[in-house]
Amino acid sequence: MRDTCHQEDAVNAHTVIVGGGISSIRLAERLRRAGDEDPITIVSEETGLVYDRPPLSKSVLLDTEPKRPDLTTAAALEDLAVRVIDGRRAVRLDRAHRHVELESGERLPYEDLVIATGSRPRRLPVLDGVNPHYLRTWTDALALRKAVRGAARVGIVGAGVLGLEIAATSRALGCEVVVIDTAPRVLARLGGQDLSDPVLALHRDHGVRFHLDTGIEAASRDANGAITLRLTDGTERAVDVLVVAAGAVPVTDWLENSGLAGHDGVETDGGCRTIDDRVYAIGDVARVERHPGRHQRLEHWTNASDTATIAARNILARRRGEDLSTLTELPYVWSDQYDVKLQILGRLDADSRLLPAVDDPETGRWLRLAARGQEVTGVVGWNMPAAVNRCRAALMAATPVHELLETAPWERKIRG
Repeated sequence: MRDTCHQEDAVNAHTVIVGGGISSIRLAERLRRAGDEDPITIVSEETGLVYDRPPLSKSVLLDTEPKRPDLTTAAALEDLAVRVIDGRRAVRLDRAHRHVELESGERLPYEDLVIATGSRPRRLPVLDGVNPHYLRTWTDALALRKAVRGAARVGIVGAGVLGLEIAATSRALGCEVVVIDTAPRVLARLGGQDLSDPVLALHRDHGVRFHLDTGIEAASRDANGAITLRLTDGTERAVDVLVVAAGAVPVTDWLENSGLAGHDGVETDGGCRTIDDRVYAIGDVARVERHPGRHQRLEHWTNASDTATIAARNILARRRGEDLSTLTELPYVWSDQYDVKLQILGRLDADSRLLPAVDDPETGRWLRLAARGQEVTGVVGWNMPAAVNRCRAALMAATPVHELLETAPWERKIRG
């Protein structure tokens, strides 16, 4: 049952967005594009304009003079008539009186609230004594850039997308790289062995060393700043720079006692609505019901934009008495590592079979269908962006394996 515990005191049609990431600016843009003329306020813990995060692990570390990858400008925000309160945190939500309290003591009333606080890096207490790097913000990226560019040996804890991108970038800068993960394979959260094997081979071909299915027992830093890691497999590794990329946790501490924060984010229906019909959650912090009874929290760039679109649509639909929408976009993630663009469109589970669709031995490019039984749930592409995109309609239509293999939509202009 949806919760409508609000006082009936009149509040202007004010949308408050808590969080300063891509999902926040996309939601504001979509509200304005759809004709919303009511006040919009974005509250951001960081200072400055909203910026893009994917470049932080790649071009920002590599470029000689990196520029902050801003997603908007002050003039654009002024044109949108969006108020931005930056450098301040939300500390409490009062649903009964419909306001958000900031650390400054200011209270922001809202008609509709959008939770877009994202996630923060998961910290590893065993490493606290050696002060490792974590990568989430522009400030983090600048600090890591300075450290890596002056290092010979880089250690990375975490063999997920972020950890592997940092590994590839560090190798491009000429560093020796070792990656450590308690999981038995790389990209363990994204898929099974069929996915991890070629990615692992790619990194090994570029000289990266791995300790998988391995944890860290202890860490120490010597007088020269070098860090020694004692691993659970009995080995020791010495590094000059240590980066932790061991996943992320949703930022929900300010929602304590609100009834909205769960064990892994804020749960919503397929329209990004929480149990409170005036509160939405989007981006990394949201656990969206993508299938009946199945909630999923995604930390992907496109998910931030997709959920922002649906939330904006439903905010206005509720105000206008129109039908509400649900999320239909397919999950999509990509990662650029060395000269490879890896793409996953749709759902890929640990036990999914990856069926060969295209193999190009001359270029090394390939395309795989992710299948469960006779259902194709996703596609995986290795330097085949156009082919991946051509499979979108077939995935949306839940085309069976045999039919998709027969029609082969990826074969049209395959060189494109």
